[in-house]
Amino acid sequence: MRNYLRNKMKDRLNYCLNWKKNIDIYLANKEVLEKTDVEFYRSRRLLKMILNIYFIPINFIRLLKFLRMCHEYKKNEVEIKVLTKELFPFYEELNDNSKKIERYK
Repeated sequence: MRNYLRNKMKDRLNYCLNWKKNIDIYLANKEVLEKTDVEFYRSRRLLKMILNIYFIPINFIRLLKFLRMCHEYKKNEVEIKVLTKELFPFYEELNDNSKKIERYK
C-alpha cells in the first residue's frame, strides 16, 4: 500500500511538472503574440482603439481567465514543493549541504 501511494504521488508530481512546463510555453507564446500586436497596431492606432472598445466584454473574460491561470500556476508551484518534500525528504537537506560546501570553497 505504501509503494502504491508513493507511485501515485510520483505520478502527480510528474503531472504537475509537465503542466508547469506547458504553461511556461503558453506564456512565452502569449508574450510573442502581444509583441506582434503592438508592432502591427503601431500604425493603426484608431483601429486598435475601436477594437478594444468593441471587445471590452471578451477582453474582461480573458483577463479573468488569465488571473485564474496565474493563481493555479502559483498553487501548482507550491504543490510541486510539497510533493518533492514528501517523496524526497532528504533532497532539501542535500541541497543545503551542497550550498554550505560551496560557501567554503
